[in-house]
Amino acid sequence: MSTSVFLICDDETLGAKIREILHREGEDVPTSNMLPLDSAAGRLAHVLTDLVVVVLPANPERALIALGIIEALGKAEGRAGSLVLAVGPASDPKLVLRALRGGIDDYVDEAELETEIKAALLRWRAGRTSQPRIGRLIVLLAPSGGSGSSTLAVNVAAGLAKEHKESALIDLKLHAGDLAALLDLKPIYTLADLCLNVTRIDRVFFERTLIRHPCGIHLLASPRTLADVGHVIPEGIRQALSQALSAFHYVVVDLDHSFREEQTIALRQADVVLLVLRLDFTSLRNTRRALEHLDQIGVSRERVRLVVNRYGQPKELPASKAEGALDMRIAHYVPDDPRTVNRANNNGVPLIIEAPSARITKSVLKLAASVNGHHQAH
Repeated sequence: MSTSVFLICDDETLGAKIREILHREGEDVPTSNMLPLDSAAGRLAHVLTDLVVVVLPANPERALIALGIIEALGKAEGRAGSLVLAVGPASDPKLVLRALRGGIDDYVDEAELETEIKAALLRWRAGRTSQPRIGRLIVLLAPSGGSGSSTLAVNVAAGLAKEHKESALIDLKLHAGDLAALLDLKPIYTLADLCLNVTRIDRVFFERTLIRHPCGIHLLASPRTLADVGHVIPEGIRQALSQALSAFHYVVVDLDHSFREEQTIALRQADVVLLVLRLDFTSLRNTRRALEHLDQIGVSRERVRLVVNRYGQPKELPASKAEGALDMRIAHYVPDDPRTVNRANNNGVPLIIEAPSARITKSVLKLAASVNGHHQAH
């Protein structure tokens, strides 16, 4: 399949190197499609593109011109399936962030040109051949341990499955995932097995790695052993999310707070990020740090919702003080009910099965309804 490829670069030597790399990867750049920054905007305004590589120059003023071109490409109509790839220094986080917010699809570190361009093209091609995304991605992240995000992930997924027949649940707590245990499931395959077969992942293979719970949750479990964690790679996560979002209307992901690349991939794709916290000093401090990090990686506050779990414990901080410290409104409160939660977890069933009329169950169902994209209350 022929593609329309453009390379925007003021540095002739660097441009020639990138063109050679693209050629080796099967993407030819005609001489007429190698453009300096000054003429790029006018030329690209009148053509349909498949792939545009924009090299961000060291000169700040010309870098702003490049970023303006990226932003225009990001807003252009008819870009489905195309790729805008920025090349620049990974050591300048402000430049990376601005590019991400401006509309690029991927960012390549100029110090690792060949490796990173090859990986970016692989991701792009996989996306072009995959089925379209139909699903909504809900990510849960607890900046502090012991906040109960895994229990909430299981029950949000169960609530969505209750209303919509089924949901997918992915355990990205690679070192300490316990979603399989919380659902009393014994998966044959895990995320590590999927990543070990990353070149053969398709719809059929992906669905074989899932294990179904009677409530309608389809779980992709975390690695079985610590040794298996090393098999998990970013490309496997990308493909797992792509397959899940093409097969399920709702995909729930339970993250740890390591902010590894695997976690960041899910956060950037998320429709909603539920930050799960408790009303104590340590949790508030770590939540504030997490919010700052989400800002840095381009996850807008509009996609983030604060969820207070185990609400109503003695000596917890006032909610108003927490909102003031975080400069953000708390979206939802899940009441403290350790007896009901422990019984459900020990029995390996969601709250909607163990205690359907409990106050905490109704609260979690309301949380699930609030993230389903329809804003319905149940």
